[in-house]
Amino acid sequence: MSRLHKNKEYFTDVDWTVGKVREEINSGLALINKIDKPIITFFGSHRVTPASKHYQDARQVAYELGKSGYAILSGGGPGIMHAVNSGATEAKVPSIGLKAELLKGEKITDPIFTDELSFHFLFARRFIMSIKSEALIFYPGGYGTLNELFEYAVLMQTDIVDTVPIICVNKTYWQGLFDWLKENPLKEDFFIHDIRDLKLLHFVEDFSGIMSLLEESRQTFD
Repeated sequence: MSRLHKNKEYFTDVDWTVGKVREEINSGLALINKIDKPIITFFGSHRVTPASKHYQDARQVAYELGKSGYAILSGGGPGIMHAVNSGATEAKVPSIGLKAELLKGEKITDPIFTDELSFHFLFARRFIMSIKSEALIFYPGGYGTLNELFEYAVLMQTDIVDTVPIICVNKTYWQGLFDWLKENPLKEDFFIHDIRDLKLLHFVEDFSGIMSLLEESRQTFD
């Protein structure tokens, strides 16, 4: 067990670990509970630049959602996160950045947040990012984006949290992954037990597709 260094800090200093988690969840809940508009949370690559089509599209979508009465929440970093918070700022609506303080290269100092908070623990951050959101919008991304996508899908699949739209933007990027899940290469096994589980995920190309899903969701839950 001597190879464990970072892990050991957490499981040996129990008081600090538990106290820090409590502090971050309390602060996060206080922040989102003061937001007086419905919240939409965005995810996606931190590597895209302002010149990228994905960046420009995400910024415009966040702006249009802001003008439609939504607050915008992201992980408070560069790339897609920077794009949507910039769009929210332009729309003059709450622009929330929940930052990951341990992730190097994701420090943003631009004045694009009305509310921001830094988290040591990513699991506490992911909880706050989703727990009051009316939809989760995913742009193309890497391991981090996929991690978040499947974590939220599993929580909804198992009824641990309420089901809200999980919206994947850009069908070309996402379709291959979910064709693989649906087609099940190991035909004798059934890892996705119910095709309805795949229907937790929605594929769209643009703002109009996002708005259609949001309106449908509101009608379902009103």
